[in-house]
Amino acid sequence: MKNIFSALVSIGAAVALWATPSGAETTEVVIGAYVIPGSPTEIVFNDYAERLKAESKGALVPNMLIHGEGGAEEQVLTSLRRGRIHIASLSTLVLSNLIPELGLLSGPYLYNTVDEYDFVHDTYVLPRLKEFAAEKNLVALRWLDLGQQHIYAKKPILTPADIKGVPIRVSQDPAAKLFLEAAGADVIYLPSPDVIPALQTGLVEGGITPTVAYAQTGLTPEAPHFTLVGYTQIGNLLVVNKAWLDGLPPDLAEIVTSTFTSSDEIRKIMRTMERDELARQKEFGFTAHQLTRAQLDTWKAAAQGVNEDLIQSIGGRAQELYDLIIEGRTDYAIRIGG
Repeated sequence: MKNIFSALVSIGAAVALWATPSGAETTEVVIGAYVIPGSPTEIVFNDYAERLKAESKGALVPNMLIHGEGGAEEQVLTSLRRGRIHIASLSTLVLSNLIPELGLLSGPYLYNTVDEYDFVHDTYVLPRLKEFAAEKNLVALRWLDLGQQHIYAKKPILTPADIKGVPIRVSQDPAAKLFLEAAGADVIYLPSPDVIPALQTGLVEGGITPTVAYAQTGLTPEAPHFTLVGYTQIGNLLVVNKAWLDGLPPDLAEIVTSTFTSSDEIRKIMRTMERDELARQKEFGFTAHQLTRAQLDTWKAAAQGVNEDLIQSIGGRAQELYDLIIEGRTDYAIRIGG
């Protein structure tokens, strides 16, 4: 893990040595995101900034609003569409306000394995997401993998029987709400800043989050049990304002679109970090519960019909996207001889 981060930092330090040509015109590149300070994601974004400066020989000047300086995600999306922010990392939840079909990506148990997900997402889903984004005058550059969603709670929750009637926090993600309601939870919407106080007062007794966010955001003292249900795989899209990109000289536009760390490398970084944090669960103060096949099957059984309900609620081309995922899964099964 340290080697990956060291390599990224070394690249950034090396490319920063390039000089800006005297008298050359510069173009500001405003980049909006919310990343945890000191996290691998922050390193990736800072590396991107250094690459932009270096490969453009100073013609591109990054303005990094990556710690929420651009406001909430909804504000960042608005600023992106108006050209005040040029590049942004946005969750599919927020982007689904603009492209409703993206809400399907959070559906429960769309994939059987992580390897199947990687293949189908890269080969089938991401090209379609780029088409959806283009229709809204956005260019989708990268998929930023954030890992699988799991359940954290004050007590062990190993099957849906353990979650019946338990107040569980969700964001405004319809897929999460439908999944947890199908499992029998008492679903309560809360914005992120209210989660820890709600855990402390007993308003909620758990929630859902990927591993990296759980271990790094102060949840473990209040909800020390982490059940690896892995019901969905979440991520952000790195998107660019198309009008702004089209207005750049071709050589600078190429630098903007080509120099961000690859989706595959980001995936490797995040999964390495997930493994590291699970291995250090005692240090972080939580207990990770790996489910048996029988326990996992109870969650999948509870989720039956949820994706169909989700498709109906989303409308649009959600069914088309779901069918594409099934086509990709079939292709994957053929390729591995299954």
